[in-house]
Amino acid sequence: MDAAKFERIAVEFSRNQGIFIVSDFFIPDSLLISRIIAFFYSIFGESKMMAKCISLGLGVGSVYLVYKLSLILWDHSSAKKAAWITAIFPTLVLYSSITLRESYIVFFLLIGLIGIVKFMKENSLISYLQIVASFFILIFFHGPVAVGGFLFLLYLILQLSKKQLINIYHNKINLIAFFFIILSLIPLILLFTGSIKIPYLGSVKSLFFLDQYIVRINNYMYDTATYPSWLKINNSYEFFTKGVIKIFYFLYSPFIWDIKIPFHLVGLFDGTLYIMLTIYVIKNLNAIKENPLALVIIYLFIVYTIIYGLAIGNFGTGIRHRSKFVVILIVLAAPKLHKFILLGKEKLYKRRR
Repeated sequence: MDAAKFERIAVEFSRNQGIFIVSDFFIPDSLLISRIIAFFYSIFGESKMMAKCISLGLGVGSVYLVYKLSLILWDHSSAKKAAWITAIFPTLVLYSSITLRESYIVFFLLIGLIGIVKFMKENSLISYLQIVASFFILIFFHGPVAVGGFLFLLYLILQLSKKQLINIYHNKINLIAFFFIILSLIPLILLFTGSIKIPYLGSVKSLFFLDQYIVRINNYMYDTATYPSWLKINNSYEFFTKGVIKIFYFLYSPFIWDIKIPFHLVGLFDGTLYIMLTIYVIKNLNAIKENPLALVIIYLFIVYTIIYGLAIGNFGTGIRHRSKFVVILIVLAAPKLHKFILLGKEKLYKRRR
């Protein structure tokens, strides 16, 4: 189990390097979680409970961050309901109580998303640094999550460049916008030249050769929780033909026909919750379309579901990976969740009477 592996590695790091483990924090091997735990072990002593408490603390912090993000996008009532849903969402509660990367990833992803919406509103340097720092850290937890940061920088360059061209046409110039364009170009140039490689994905150049990913992706199709065999990818063309179905499976499986053992019913319940959240996001689409900040968030969510949807081959792993992004669904559905929860309370009240 990954939780035991991360804790075991943390013990090894702590005993071998002590507090000097901080010098190795940013090695791109997706073991930053073990290094963080090892640092605390070196100071306070080895304790599995401590490792779990760190996850729990980040989980609690994520509840507040969901509230803050929803407050920026919507209103106080929606933010409060989104925070409550986050606090009781089963998989978020589960992964906040064990030593896995999910609670860390959700926490820093939310910091990055808050930085994005704040920057779009204020164009402040602090918000920009918040974006860069949070997505930079995410590379060392699970590389593909950092893709969102690079995509936002690309979006930012295009938007600011468009505005600058209009300003230049009217004999005006915005030095601050130029500064952010140049600053954003640096990490993107490093990425496109291969100086930065995203763990699990590799360089940008390698993304054009999809065949190299086929064996790795199909290796994830194992155990009783595997996707149907007909979803196995055999060539690059099938990334597109079967990809849509795999993405659907990633978000909502297991379905009733996938149940093989009683434990899979837990996954069925989890998938049902995602279906419900998606319905309320769809109901809130008009508000999302009118909110440029929410549009950027939903575009990032779509990119994440494509990346992970294509890569995952069994719903056991899918349940864990999709929990990284469920907070985005909760935030986007927040205004309608508010009405849904109130309706539920009214029905319960009538029954009691």
